[in-house]
Amino acid sequence: MSRREPGPWSEKPDAKEYELKREKGILSLFKDILLCNTKANVDAAVMIARFLNTLGVNENTYLLYFLLLGTNNFHVIEGLVGQRNPFLLFSSIKPNWYMLSESISNFYRFGREELNEKCLLSLLGIIQNTYKTSKFGYNIYRLSVADLYNIAKFLDKGKEQSDPINRLILDILLDVYQLGINARNEEKKQVALTANGIRMAFFDDNKRLADVIPEVLLVSAAPRLRQIKPSTQAGKVS
Repeated sequence: MSRREPGPWSEKPDAKEYELKREKGILSLFKDILLCNTKANVDAAVMIARFLNTLGVNENTYLLYFLLLGTNNFHVIEGLVGQRNPFLLFSSIKPNWYMLSESISNFYRFGREELNEKCLLSLLGIIQNTYKTSKFGYNIYRLSVADLYNIAKFLDKGKEQSDPINRLILDILLDVYQLGINARNEEKKQVALTANGIRMAFFDDNKRLADVIPEVLLVSAAPRLRQIKPSTQAGKVS
């Protein structure tokens, strides 16, 4: 049977219009999944995360990695990162403005002790990889003092310098200090001095982090909602 053509009284279908509707539907569905507010959503997010894990981080997948990290759901992030070193998760991608912007947005969005540790390590890995070379880092994304506060708020003076998160943040602060202390730009120099002040406060037993970082940022965030676990079937690791 031949394909039926539209009658003379009907409008010819617009292929672009249908394509846009389809993309809108997929996007709407994916946004619902990323909410992770029902068991079905978490199940779907975990399965997508595991599929992405098999592909690894590359130019075609890294945007989706950021979306799933943004769920801050333990089960989703476990599926996404798997056995990889989270610090090196994005090491195969050259840092760009989007990666820096998304990383720092998550630092603003989540409070101390609220951001999943593997997520935090992966985002700090991007920051450290970007600013270890001064000119390269600032050409991509110009850090502000507020950005620095929201990175450094994850320091924990109750833990050793060798703690993975502490060590990463302290290295970042040192890199930022060294890249800006001799800059002619006053804004960059101020960021550098702030970085050094925070770093010194960490090592000084007579100082608190609250002396150099706004205290409101150092309040441990209460859990927003109890995280929903995936169903038993979706939670299985093959």
